[in-house]
Amino acid sequence: MTENERDARVGRNQSMFRAVNEGMRELNDGFASITRSEEYSIVCECADLGCTESVLIRRADYGAVRGSPRQFVVIRAHVLPDVEHVVSESNGYVVVEKFGEAAAVAEAAAVT
Repeated sequence: MTENERDARVGRNQSMFRAVNEGMRELNDGFASITRSEEYSIVCECADLGCTESVLIRRADYGAVRGSPRQFVVIRAHVLPDVEHVVSESNGYVVVEKFGEAAAVAEAAAVT
């Protein structure tokens, strides 16, 4: 597998986790109306398809990350520095931004 193919796979994998979290958004919103919680429970959006880690993130922070198709919420230990850099840190997670081929794939996945 070439480096570009690997980077593209990383972008696809993380975009898939983003789609899962977007599907969970309605569920989180429903619970928030009952519990008055300002936090969402989402899955780690790292490139590892076997990852089952969850992250608690404030609703407003989640919305801000969704504003860029290149950004993802991951557990600190799951950062891949060869395809992403950390743009912010919080308690229990970091926000990463893709670059290179992984960024191009993530942007294309967000459009479709």
